[in-house]
Amino acid sequence: MLKLLTLLMFAALVFTSCSDDDDNNQMVDVSKFVAQMEDVRDEMVQLRDNARYGDKKDMYPQDSKYILDDAVIQIEKTIRFFRNGTETEPTQEKVDSAIANANKAIADFKATQRAEDLPPEFKEAELYVNGRAGGYIDFGYSPNYSKFGESGKQAFTVELWFKLKYTEGFGSIISCFNEDGETQTRKGWVINNFDNSRVRMTIGLESWGLMEPGVNFATTEQWAHFAAVIDENGINGGPEVIKVYLNGELKDQATAQAGKNYLSNYLETSMVAFGQPAGVGGMTDAWRLSGYIKDFHIWKSAKTEEEIRKIKDKEILVTGSESDLVCGWAFTSTVENNEDIKDLTGKYSAKLVGEYQWNTID
Repeated sequence: MLKLLTLLMFAALVFTSCSDDDDNNQMVDVSKFVAQMEDVRDEMVQLRDNARYGDKKDMYPQDSKYILDDAVIQIEKTIRFFRNGTETEPTQEKVDSAIANANKAIADFKATQRAEDLPPEFKEAELYVNGRAGGYIDFGYSPNYSKFGESGKQAFTVELWFKLKYTEGFGSIISCFNEDGETQTRKGWVINNFDNSRVRMTIGLESWGLMEPGVNFATTEQWAHFAAVIDENGINGGPEVIKVYLNGELKDQATAQAGKNYLSNYLETSMVAFGQPAGVGGMTDAWRLSGYIKDFHIWKSAKTEEEIRKIKDKEILVTGSESDLVCGWAFTSTVENNEDIKDLTGKYSAKLVGEYQWNTID
């Protein structure tokens, strides 16, 4: 009997010990994890809010705020998940990863600090082009604007920020497009506003075809980021060959049309913003828009949704040295010569024509 009692007491002791171990394993104190992340969150907020923004030495460009804005949102999301239990396996490694991302954002932000005053002629500004009064941006001609490899296998991305002054009828925001009824050809691409209610990416196809995925949009006086991704090989292995995004969100897509590949614009026609070339020479009086543009890029690759979001949020800073960047213009500050605005790569030049205005940012 004594031996039986002894065995029972030993078993109970072992069970209790194991239960305690299980409880200890399950009871993770996340408060120390949260405190670590809150410290770096507060550092980012203070850096962002106390920094001086402007054109002078040691100041930061206004757009640099976005770097820290996004990083603060990301770490606050992680903090919230740790607190409410959404993160079911809180570990120091995950905290370290979140802090590393925050520290990278801090470093990226600090790297944008101005080393010297901007020259008086280079002020942060928004470029307004009055297309309705005949103004437009002429980017010149290059086959690289609309041709991206072998027919039937072309892949490219066009993305930009725009702000419309008016939405009236039909008009081009950016155009590399030509439509010729006599030859029954539609060539190149155009990002356009249709019927006051929709922004589309229109591409010309063989055999007089068109693809025009888009998104409902009738907003004026507000910046929006638009991106169109084209990949005739299939985007991410799927059947879709075009996807369009507004403010980083997928809004529409289209699949290939049998026997109708994308047809690049083989005419020596300028690429134009807020207007439309009339064939090889001159401009049409139609397809006019008035508005603003900035951070316009053409890529000879099909960007992923994550890449588009990071470019939009300036987590990826476009410098001009990227191997897949065809061309890019910032249009975020005044320039020395409005008829010779070099792109980020240094290979291309744009000129402002007709009515336009640089509106400086105080």
